[in-house]
Amino acid sequence: MKTLIILLISLFILSGCGAAINQEDNESYEEPYVAVISLDNSERFTLFTEQRLLSGLYEPNKGIYIGAYILSDRTVAGNIEAFEALTGKEHSFYTYFHKMGQPFPTEWILSSVAIMRTPNIVLTPRNIEEPFNERLLRETAIRLGEIFVPMFVHLYPISNGADYEAESYTAFFRTAREYFDRYAPNVALVWSIDSDALHLINSHYPGEEYSDWVGINIFTDSDMTFDHIRQALDFFYFNFHEKHPVFISQLGISHFSSRNHAYHIAAAVHIMEELFNVLISHYPRIKAVNYMSFNAIDPVNMRQGIYNFSVSDNEIMTRAYNRILSNEHFLSRLDFGAGGNLLVQKMRNPAELLYIDGEFFMRAHLPAGGREALADSYNLLSVGRRDYYPLQLALRGNYTIHPDFNLRTITLRQRQ
Repeated sequence: MKTLIILLISLFILSGCGAAINQEDNESYEEPYVAVISLDNSERFTLFTEQRLLSGLYEPNKGIYIGAYILSDRTVAGNIEAFEALTGKEHSFYTYFHKMGQPFPTEWILSSVAIMRTPNIVLTPRNIEEPFNERLLRETAIRLGEIFVPMFVHLYPISNGADYEAESYTAFFRTAREYFDRYAPNVALVWSIDSDALHLINSHYPGEEYSDWVGINIFTDSDMTFDHIRQALDFFYFNFHEKHPVFISQLGISHFSSRNHAYHIAAAVHIMEELFNVLISHYPRIKAVNYMSFNAIDPVNMRQGIYNFSVSDNEIMTRAYNRILSNEHFLSRLDFGAGGNLLVQKMRNPAELLYIDGEFFMRAHLPAGGREALADSYNLLSVGRRDYYPLQLALRGNYTIHPDFNLRTITLRQRQ
């Protein structure tokens, strides 16, 4: 019985299964008969395992591509050289929103390619009432293939305002996969969704084989905290990180609101610093970030609103953006040869880990009777009404533990 319980726990660790996370915390326990430890005496760690995965098209082995949308940025007027001179960072890609059926942006694509910047194109429908025009889709794929340079294409991002009819949308996306494979194999196709529309994932995700990357769009407002961002990002990330490289397709961090005509620059800088740092340390398969530098209050912008997301029109925001992106982890060039390789990838596991008195413990999700069986023979701990057991118990010698005490992370590597 003990062996079976241990095996079940081991499988939970190595599979990254999220189902156990949702177990209710207010379970009724009998009087505790195991060691009780205060949370104040413990340190929390994040668990990673190394897995062999096939990399996506243009997915770098290490690092994060950094890009930006600047065509509505008044300060630089869409000029790439001016934006990079201001921010002090060469970007690997730039973004263009193209409504299918309008004049094709050949000049913009070629001007970006001429200075070694990869085009990142967001395709939207010509007519929202009749969005699924396969003729226009085919023509667009042909035009993108004729230029034949590496690029990303985000097809019809999902939002609460444009959620589309699910069956028609997924069928259209699968047709797009066929067209791009046939006419534009140079394009990495991205399926993306707004962070406030994540409830539509199950109905609108077209399937693993139909996109090369997946993306999430995140826009902060004056009331949003870093914890709100992490919750949405975790939900999205753990749904897809074993299937696709992950793109933050649109990121906007507001530092001014016209709602109360108030600046919140310090909060915006804090969120930006925390987010970019945590992308490096805790989301190893997020491989691209597209920053949306525009002022939504300005009537020239395509996405009207009450917030200013620009990093170019405020000196403090510009300096913070510059400082954060000076980290060599943020890449200034696309690796045109990347993708299709079997790579060792670090995958974050949602399990809870604690470091107590020189030993690592993992939260135990035990079946009926399991608690008593383990507590009889092993150093099972009760921490804040949750049970934890030694991490080495679950590994059973098959994995080695590699802790990083600066980042508070553990990486498990399978023994050869």
